[in-house]
Amino acid sequence: MSALGATEETTHLWPEIPTGQSITLADSRGHRIIGHVDGMTNDRTTLWIQLDGGLGRRLVHHLDGFALEG
Repeated sequence: MSALGATEETTHLWPEIPTGQSITLADSRGHRIIGHVDGMTNDRTTLWIQLDGGLGRRLVHHLDGFALEG
């Protein structure tokens, strides 16, 4: 824990992203998630992504290894 009381887990949260916003996430292995934000938890740890191409929804936690692309 830092002097401010924040742990590493709470310092890398998703930025505030509006519902409906186009988004691309990528991980270090080259996997990509492309779609639109369907929702976000109040604590900004978790995103629901409506996947492009009618592929359903995907839940992505901020510690799953994905980062915003672009």
